[in-house]
Amino acid sequence: MDGTDPTANETTAKPRWTRLAALGLFMVGLAAFLMVAASLIWGVDVADDLPFFLSLVIVPWVVAFLVWRFGTWAKVVGIVIALASIGAMFWTAFGLAEPASFFDFVPGLLVVPGALIAIGASIGAIVAGRRGHTSTGREGNERRTINAVVAVVGALAAVSAVLTVVGRSTVETPEGASTVTLANFEFDRSAYEEAAGAQVVVKNDDPFLHTFTIDDLDIDVEVGPNGSALVDIPAEAGTYVVYCRPHTVDPEDPGPDDMASTLTVG
Repeated sequence: MDGTDPTANETTAKPRWTRLAALGLFMVGLAAFLMVAASLIWGVDVADDLPFFLSLVIVPWVVAFLVWRFGTWAKVVGIVIALASIGAMFWTAFGLAEPASFFDFVPGLLVVPGALIAIGASIGAIVAGRRGHTSTGREGNERRTINAVVAVVGALAAVSAVLTVVGRSTVETPEGASTVTLANFEFDRSAYEEAAGAQVVVKNDDPFLHTFTIDDLDIDVEVGPNGSALVDIPAEAGTYVVYCRPHTVDPEDPGPDDMASTLTVG
């Protein structure tokens, strides 16, 4: 007798794909955590939205633990939370088009893919559990899939970090040019006035990508995190809506939650 508990493997064994399901939910919570962390570090005022985003961090991580620790009911909860997370943060997917903005790109890399992984793996774990396919650690296809997901996400996140740093562009303010500052997901003024043919330096003080967009003047300039850009204002008199494309729902009639202002050219 060596004192080994013959039931030890039975009590620690989990249905296959359980660990992958938990990883998917962890990815979802990590996306929200990165956005909250970036906002707090850069001093973005997120007080009103902080409870919402903290719930998007805590709930997926708690459910990830439940999925890893418990059986079928926890997997079902994991599926529900993954679906709810897609609904709550579907907009992060648009960040995949901006690899040179780390805190836009990486959440997009984590939320929808992570939720889909959690859903598929949870279903797989339920089926595996009913068939008695269990394991005491990462094995076979589950191990290879987990390793592949971590490697791909890590590599793409690293590339995005490099692109964000090396791609940051800044410009000197020409003599006579005015400055527009984008911070806290807002323009620094509710209205601007510029002479026809003027130059404007647009500064982005947020860790997220913004744009300086005026549809009627065919202006659409992307300004990366902590970057700046020089914009030439055409000699076309009038009053125009200027807005940030990723953070405005209705540029024709911006609401209080839209990132928009007006520009009068005279």
